[in-house]
Amino acid sequence: MAIKSKIKGKKKHVNKPTSVKYKKYTVEGDKITKKAKSCPRCGPGIFLSMGQGRRYCGRCHLTEFEKSSATATTA
Repeated sequence: MAIKSKIKGKKKHVNKPTSVKYKKYTVEGDKITKKAKSCPRCGPGIFLSMGQGRRYCGRCHLTEFEKSSATATTA
């Protein structure tokens, strides 16, 4: 359902969900390992988001493309 506002044509402000950084790590015994890759420009603590065949940093706008294993050959 749409959120109603008192001013016609204006939408009510809704907060975005916050980052859940504790889900980016796993604990195995006495070691903590990262699940996601961190940004090479921004440093540790800033993670790259996974897209379709690419990784993206929302802070510095770095994009890394994954190399595809399929190559097209022409006859």
